Amino acid sequence: MFKGRTIAITRPRDQAEEVCDIIKREGGEPYLIPTIETKRSDNLSTVKNFVDDLTKGKVDYVIFMSVNGIKHLLESAEILRLKDKLLKYLTKVFIVAVGPKTASKLESCQIHVDLIPEKYSSQGIVESLGRLDISGKIVYLLRTNVATPTLKENLEMMRVIVREIYVYESFIPNDPYVEKRFLHDLIYGKIHAIIFGSSLSVNNLFQMLRRHLSEDELRNLLNNKSTIVAIGPLTAKTLHELKVKVDVMPKKYLFEEALFALAQYWNTHKGSIID
Repeated sequence: MFKGRTIAITRPRDQAEEVCDIIKREGGEPYLIPTIETKRSDNLSTVKNFVDDLTKGKVDYVIFMSVNGIKHLLESAEILRLKDKLLKYLTKVFIVAVGPKTASKLESCQIHVDLIPEKYSSQGIVESLGRLDISGKIVYLLRTNVATPTLKENLEMMRVIVREIYVYESFIPNDPYVEKRFLHDLIYGKIHAIIFGSSLSVNNLFQMLRRHLSEDELRNLLNNKSTIVAIGPLTAKTLHELKVKVDVMPKKYLFEEALFALAQYWNTHKGSIID
């Protein structure tokens, strides 16, 4: 499927193993260019308050937006010695997972999942919850500190009370060697595709590489040297706003689906594959 092709993955290094394995299995070469790093939030009081509200029955819905959110929530609860209480009272609320990977992680931590939206995105969550009677309910949204306000705003339009908890922080990696190597390989046609999993990964890549070349130069490289894959319409929108073409967007917003869609694209656009 990917014989002789190198595919760049922009997700955090510790979340890329499964995708890299698929690429290798299909004869390709995975190329890691992490655009996001995460760490647990230092502000543990928000997690303590969340657990307090759970125990008092002041939470109706909890939305998990990522595997990272689960990981860092449980780490914080462990530090606070509240993990057992957290897990106990999460059984009493309606749990939403943005996608199957997040759901699988929740279930592996003995946290039930009530809803996975048909579209694995913020918009999918809004559409799925819109079919339920949630007016007046209290919804907790567990996410990163740099998340956009769109989901919160759309939920509030449904007349629910939304409380965001930033259980982890996302930041841009700082490794000039990795950045320069990526640019060199992109310029010389060694990277055949780049997969962007979020708007944050797009924006962060531009910020990382602005240290070495102009935005126009980077835009031209992306448009002329590689096949660009966007996972989800918000990621595609961010690329379009930066005037970067989007060649592939999978119907389901998963990295595995993105790889399948990329293979299909290359099979039907053989004359346009960039060498």
